[in-house]
Amino acid sequence: MSQSINLATNERLVHLHNGKPVTNSLIIATEFGRRHDNVLQSLTKLIDEGMIGHLEFKESIYLSEQGKKQRLIELSERAALFSMPFIGGRKSRQGQARLVDAFLKMRDELAQQSTWLDTRKEVSISFCRMMDTLKEVRAEAGKETLSHHYTNEVKMINQVVFGNPANLNRALLTKGELNFLEKIESRNAYLIARGKNYQERKKELAELATSERLKLQLPCLVTMH
Repeated sequence: MSQSINLATNERLVHLHNGKPVTNSLIIATEFGRRHDNVLQSLTKLIDEGMIGHLEFKESIYLSEQGKKQRLIELSERAALFSMPFIGGRKSRQGQARLVDAFLKMRDELAQQSTWLDTRKEVSISFCRMMDTLKEVRAEAGKETLSHHYTNEVKMINQVVFGNPANLNRALLTKGELNFLEKIESRNAYLIARGKNYQERKKELAELATSERLKLQLPCLVTMH
């Protein structure tokens, strides 16, 4: 099933479709200095010969400058790299270099995003562990844990790490800041389990935060909603 592509928003040589880097026949034609219909003909031949698998391309349409619907083929990274030598054109070498660089850049961006998401997951785990430990320790002491007890822990951590007790938008934190936060939350869970009271924990965590901040060369940033 074909889909319509808005070329006005398709500024990058390589973009994401369903989380995978792709390009398309019109971009290749522009970069290689060939007519689009000739590029479509070359790609269609490769598809018909089975050189490009059916899972590696998608038929689409776009609107020409005259407002007419035109055929377009979207290609996976493998399909695009494989087909490049068969396209030709007066700028084929420059076009190949630019598209290869674009795919490599996209890979780097995806790898960095994946690393950030992994770190974000670790921080979520450390946060839950800290809160679970607080609840368990208070329960063992015959005390109920109310919402303000959890809020107090969050405010303390935010104050210690970022110098402000206000709520943080963790989606805006860098990987280094997330790692820093995870270390402080994990240590707080450990101190809670050891029976340290609020003031004792706050003092020890502040000392740890100062030491780690200097070691990691992190500023005392305030990141708020």
